[in-house]
Amino acid sequence: MRTTVIACSIALLLMLAAPASAASSRGIVVEVTSITAATRPASERGEAAAALDPRLAPFSKNLRSLFAYDSYTFLNKDRDAVEFGEATVFKLPEHLSIEIAPEQLGRDGSNMIEMVVTLFREEPRREGGRETPKREVVLRTKIRLKNGGTVLLGGPPIRGGVLVLALSARG
Repeated sequence: MRTTVIACSIALLLMLAAPASAASSRGIVVEVTSITAATRPASERGEAAAALDPRLAPFSKNLRSLFAYDSYTFLNKDRDAVEFGEATVFKLPEHLSIEIAPEQLGRDGSNMIEMVVTLFREEPRREGGRETPKREVVLRTKIRLKNGGTVLLGGPPIRGGVLVLALSARG
C-alpha cells in the first residue's frame, strides 16, 4: 500500500511538472532596466568623461553611441516571465508604465523575438468619489530583437533628463 501511494505521488508530481515546463518553453523572460539620461551643467562637466552608473556597464557603449547625453543614472531593473500572446506590465518612474506583449519567436526560422511594446502615462483622476487612473499611450511600437539581446528605447522627459529603457528578452 505504501509503495502504491509513493508511486502515485511521484506520477502526480511528474504530471504537474510537465505542463509547467512545456508552458515555459512557449514564453520568454523579459527584463526592463530604467535609466535617466541627462546633460550635466557645463560647470559640472569639465574634462571628465560621461558619468555612468556602474550598474549600467553592460549598456555603456550603446548608451554613449546612441544618445547625446553625458550622464546616465540607473533607476530600476525588473524581470518577468510572460507567455507568447500574453502581456506583462512594469511600473516605471513618474506615473509611467510599460506593457510588453511577445508575439512569437522566430516565425521565419530566425532566432528573433517579436514584441509589441506600449509605454503609458498613468494619471490619477477622481471620478464619483473614486480615484481611477487615466492611461494615455505615449508610445506603441513593434520590435524584433535577437533572442537574448537588448534594445534601447528613448522615452519622455523625467527627473531633469529623459527616460531610457533597456529591454532584454530571452526565450
